[in-house]
Amino acid sequence: MTDAKGSKGFSRRSFLKGSTALGLSMGLFGLTACTDKNSGSKSVIGVQTGEKTFTTHTCPRNCYDTCSLIGEKVDGRIVRIVGDPKNPITAGTPCVKGQTHINVLYHPDRILHPLKRVGKKGEGKWEKITWDEAYATIVQKLKEAIDQYGSESIMPYNFSGTIGFVHQHGVPWRFFNKIGATNITRTVCNTGGKAALPYTYGDFSSIDPETFAKTKCYVTWGTNESYTNVHSVKFIQQARDNGAKLIVVNPHRHPLASQADLFIQLKPGTDAAFALGVQHIIINENLYDKDFVENYTMGFEELKKQVQNYPPSKVAQLCEVTEEEIREFVKMYTQAKPSIIRMGFGFERRTHGGGMVRAISFLPALMGVVGVEGGGFSYVNYNHYPFDNSYTKRPDLAPRKMRTINMNELGKAIAGELPTTKENPVKVLICFGGNPIPSAPNVNLIKKGLAREDLFTVVHEVFMTDTADYADIILPAAHFIEFEDVIADYLGWYVRYSEQGLEPMGESKSNVQLFNELAKQMGFTDECFNETSTDIIKKGILNKPIFKDITYENLRRNHWIKVDFGNVFSDHKFNTPSGKIEFYSENITKAGLHPVAEYLPEEESQDGSPDLFAKYTINLLTPASPQLLSSQWHNVPYIQENLGEPFVTINAKDAEDRGIKDGDYCLIQNDRGQVKLKAKVSNSAVKAGVAVSFKSYWNKYTDGNTINSLAPDAIGDLDGISTYNTNLVQITKA
Repeated sequence: MTDAKGSKGFSRRSFLKGSTALGLSMGLFGLTACTDKNSGSKSVIGVQTGEKTFTTHTCPRNCYDTCSLIGEKVDGRIVRIVGDPKNPITAGTPCVKGQTHINVLYHPDRILHPLKRVGKKGEGKWEKITWDEAYATIVQKLKEAIDQYGSESIMPYNFSGTIGFVHQHGVPWRFFNKIGATNITRTVCNTGGKAALPYTYGDFSSIDPETFAKTKCYVTWGTNESYTNVHSVKFIQQARDNGAKLIVVNPHRHPLASQADLFIQLKPGTDAAFALGVQHIIINENLYDKDFVENYTMGFEELKKQVQNYPPSKVAQLCEVTEEEIREFVKMYTQAKPSIIRMGFGFERRTHGGGMVRAISFLPALMGVVGVEGGGFSYVNYNHYPFDNSYTKRPDLAPRKMRTINMNELGKAIAGELPTTKENPVKVLICFGGNPIPSAPNVNLIKKGLAREDLFTVVHEVFMTDTADYADIILPAAHFIEFEDVIADYLGWYVRYSEQGLEPMGESKSNVQLFNELAKQMGFTDECFNETSTDIIKKGILNKPIFKDITYENLRRNHWIKVDFGNVFSDHKFNTPSGKIEFYSENITKAGLHPVAEYLPEEESQDGSPDLFAKYTINLLTPASPQLLSSQWHNVPYIQENLGEPFVTINAKDAEDRGIKDGDYCLIQNDRGQVKLKAKVSNSAVKAGVAVSFKSYWNKYTDGNTINSLAPDAIGDLDGISTYNTNLVQITKA
């Protein structure tokens, strides 16, 4: 393990010295200050007369990077928040969103007191109440629901508000387990790939992003690091400075695609076909690493047979690329070793997303770069997560095995359209750290469910979000600067400490305080509901040799610690039935997939649903915006100014066929809804038949035109993965 060596707290002198070395200045720090223009609260720019101290924090938002942050505190107020210059990932600079943490902390629209609804749901009429009244009302509704409908009529909803081990992964689930509430699967993001990769490698562990600089060929497939993983871009650029090739495979031309040595603009949903077509050439032309394949893989003959079904001519037609592009990919990828394939989450959020991940994952094994420094695959990392879930979540508190609802089907669940909720309806919904309107799929159905007068909804939030508009009780949530937690990257290998820098503003409470207090209000006497964040951090760290340096004291002292695994799979031992990389898997057939891999048309596509395609001819993709993380930050003025109003990017031919010009408003619709957005016409950003619109703009700031009104709530092929991008629409001029 490595840590922030020599770090025993920050003096002002050492802090500024480190910041200057990274090109930071007090002028740049001023961009993060809470100004009248950006927040409406008292300005903190100017001469500070009090003593300056520094606090250390970690951005807990759902992001690969999980930046280490430093707060400057004067007279009991945080006046600046900047990146930790000593951490190799953060390197002193948060992303554009992280630059505005202080604007969120001191935003004038923060909810600071409990509220109860006094108007119709969604009307926005509220009355301030005390915490005692809020607790009494919630407890009454919980007990009524349990008595009349059973404990499974209570359902939590939570996702990306914080990804801290204590406040998100821990105490709240103790409460819901104790009650015996319905479970939710947290499968919006990447569960398909996490399920697929172990069939091939026995694990989904990925290489350290700090080794990207050592590769000779970096393939970014279905992701956009410049928007969603900005701190990895410096390692990619270091590799390029050392002569590495950059290949981008994506239906959307994003910033890295415009810099790439080769850009493959696939037809959406055809990633498996392209991967198998590439393998057809690699195998048939003997370009693979024969020694590695013979010694460390299983099922090569089955793979060789299967790829014969994907000759370049067929793949070019399926993927809407040229045979020359396929061969250029093969040439560039096979001649530059070691190579890395970075698999993103975008193509995975489809009907057959898990199968696509598996098909792509064969390539590093064929080239023999698995376990080699600067080689292999990059997907997601969790092995360095040091906490014991059985302790943090306490599943043993549950009275029995409870029903489970896929969070992607929230609308169906609360609208009573799932078989299980028709029989046993959801009567109490508790949302914390999540804003399903506008970030979940099929938003209009979610609105319909939330509008039920017999559904009692509690929302624990920092702001009056779209979801909070439908609440019966709103509880003020603490900002992450106001509580203690531990967070870890899910691409890098860092475990990071976040201290409590301030007391919670107003009457806001952290998740730990809320659910511990609510448990006691329910009459629960379990000792775990007396534990503080500090208690849980100290007791919950796993007693494994790899985590020997991760202690509460070390985390407080060093702020972050790296769990160093060396070269992943360097021992060439794989936790599969054969102990080898498996191109052929009997086990995956039990999940309903091909034992090797195959291309299947998407559920909503020209080949998969021709009748639907006759009506809706455009495949809508909804990637992440660089200014937002899901729906977070949309209400920050600086972000709003840079974000602008929502728009849809369409191909020039599609625009011409519909009489749409750049800047025109157009209607985008399918059977799930309709939105009105401004058109951005492009010859190269997308192919004909494809459109792109950034997801999760707030509903209330866009006159109801959130793009996820159109998103499907169908479930993908592995582990309940979402299908946001399997989405046919029609576009017409407004």
